[in-house]
Amino acid sequence: MVRVLHCDDSAAFRALIRLELEDDADIEIVAEAGSVDGAVSAAAETRPDVVLLDLLDSERDAVGELAQVAPGVRVVVLSGHPREYGEARRGGAAAYVEKDAPIAELRETVLRVAGG
Repeated sequence: MVRVLHCDDSAAFRALIRLELEDDADIEIVAEAGSVDGAVSAAAETRPDVVLLDLLDSERDAVGELAQVAPGVRVVVLSGHPREYGEARRGGAAAYVEKDAPIAELRETVLRVAGG
C-alpha cells in the first residue's frame, strides 16, 4: 500500500483526487494540505511514501522541505504548469503529472514513483 499526501490549494481538487483514488487497493490518502506549510507538517506527522504537490509558492524549496521532514519521500508535481516541473526536478521531484491527465496516469505515476 502506497501512502500518499496530497497538497493543493483547491479543496475541491483535493476532494476530487481523494474520490478517484480512495477505492484503489494500492493507494491510501493519509493526509491532505492546502499549503506548503500544511504539507510539511502533515509529512512530518504521517511519513507518506509519495506527496502529490501543486507548487503553490515558487519561491520555496517545497520538495527540499518535504525531504527534510520525511526522509525518503518521493514527490510528484501535480500541476497545470509544466515549467514548474523543471524547477522542482532540480530540487528532487521524481515526476510530473498534468492536472488534466487521466486518473489512470496519475495512479500509474504514483505507483511507479513509490517503487523507486
